[in-house]
Amino acid sequence: MILESAAGTDVGLRRSANEDRYIIASELGLYLVADGMGGHTAGQVASDLAAQSAVRALETLEGAQPTLAEKLRYAVAAANREIYDTAQEKPHLAGMGTTLVAVLAGGHRIALAHVGDSRAYLIRSGKIRQLTDDHSLVAELVRRREITAHAARDHPHRHVLTRALGVRRAVEPDLAELSPAVGDLFVLCSDGLTGHVLDEEIAAEVSSQGDLDTACANLIALANSRGGSDNTTVMVVRCKDID
Repeated sequence: MILESAAGTDVGLRRSANEDRYIIASELGLYLVADGMGGHTAGQVASDLAAQSAVRALETLEGAQPTLAEKLRYAVAAANREIYDTAQEKPHLAGMGTTLVAVLAGGHRIALAHVGDSRAYLIRSGKIRQLTDDHSLVAELVRRREITAHAARDHPHRHVLTRALGVRRAVEPDLAELSPAVGDLFVLCSDGLTGHVLDEEIAAEVSSQGDLDTACANLIALANSRGGSDNTTVMVVRCKDID
């Protein structure tokens, strides 16, 4: 499988620091976005630990036989343990955590793992499909049909997560595997994007823009033009060919 990718991140207009992190480790087939949370620098520490720990965990599995999804489960567990243990050892980092959404490519398959409300989308033939379900209080209310998706966008508790890395000793990620098609586009992003930009707008920009770096930059600029209330990270991965 031949993939090309690009990513961008921006602090936004209302935050003093960027707690988002992304990793493109094409040699491992790993593409990851993490959105940290915690006071002062704790969010930055959590997202950075998640990204680096996931890479190290996958490096130890090179040549091993587990499925792509099992490899991602191992990487998520390693990242969660690293964040949790660091927070236990350093009181000023207590309570830190992070979201994580990651794609792992290998052979003719792609695996997906996520925890929190950072998202993954698949854009195929110009149509967008959300591949992840937010682990948030508001998303749970929408799934139970207690509020509408429209009301969820401005709900006062929309940032309250029901699952995150590093908060507890163990965490269960949502996992999936799929077979990509040539031309498929995967978008990984933090909620700084989805809080301001609609799914259809993401699809239109990514589908119409041949240059992936430009697509990422344009989406970040659009989020900032609408308030930039959070850090925004966007990653696009395109499937160019399947061996």
